[in-house]
Amino acid sequence: MKPFVRVTRGAVDESWHAGAIAVANPEGEIVASYGDLDFFTFARSSCKPIQALPVVESGALEAFGLDESHLALMCASHSSEPMHVEKANEILQSIGLGPEHLVCGVHVPHSREAYEDLLRRGGTLTAIHNNCSGKHAGMLAYCRATGADPSSYAELDHPLQQAILRTLSELAGVPVDDIRVGVDGCGVPVHAIPLRAWARAFASFLRPGAPHAAAMKRILSAMGRHPELVGGSRDRFDTDLMRATQGRIVAKGGAEGFLAVMDTRLGLAMVVKVLDGNARAIPPVALKVLTDLGAISAGERDSLHAYVEPSVLNTQGREVGRIIAEFSLHRS
Repeated sequence: MKPFVRVTRGAVDESWHAGAIAVANPEGEIVASYGDLDFFTFARSSCKPIQALPVVESGALEAFGLDESHLALMCASHSSEPMHVEKANEILQSIGLGPEHLVCGVHVPHSREAYEDLLRRGGTLTAIHNNCSGKHAGMLAYCRATGADPSSYAELDHPLQQAILRTLSELAGVPVDDIRVGVDGCGVPVHAIPLRAWARAFASFLRPGAPHAAAMKRILSAMGRHPELVGGSRDRFDTDLMRATQGRIVAKGGAEGFLAVMDTRLGLAMVVKVLDGNARAIPPVALKVLTDLGAISAGERDSLHAYVEPSVLNTQGREVGRIIAEFSLHRS
């Protein structure tokens, strides 16, 4: 991996982050890149739009009266704000299940304000507050719509997980047997393929007539129209990027320094992986690529100025350094 972000403290480059970038057109051809595109990596939560495809194609949304706001939450790593918890509960109520059926576990919400409000009200954290609760609720909706066993939906041999595996294989052009499978932080299977294959998979969302095109279009629309449900109302880069571009660009971050971006106007998909997993490098890298590709206007970039060269702050709130993306894309 090659360095692509430097972190300064005063006039000194204190740290560097290495990583790789792949940009693909709708046919899956790499048109711009940086670093090792054959690096095998998990996309983590960036894969949620792909994991949602079998859910959409099962007819679960129509069967249970769910709309695109619920679909957006199925693709989310949300901040556990009230709007997120409400939408997750709506999905579960519509299918006759409850938070106890979610196997994603419990963690402190990403939103500090939401967590402090829950404590003030004497509430208790449950799996519904997990940032993946929307994805898991969607998976349970698939089970209800298809008659699959809801108690084992997180197991690799479950019909849903096998459908996700086949779908990813199809979109990425990687044989099922070559996809490496682990367990995600929320307990469901997670998949590793080369970075160039991830770019190909997300680029298929932009190809008219591609397999699963109708479901892909619905997912892009849901995420682009409800960016705050995909992430949160504050300090979420993927949400803010979608807001700034009015949903023209659809983005989904993943743990350990992964990001997937789909530009519906230019028809380009970008994936970024930070080798050390530090997500602080993601926003400046993504914005530099989008700027270099002409994917965002000056006004849109200005509205995201806090992410262009993020400040390094000390405990006084004083800026003591910057996080600066510094690389040149290779154009194919």
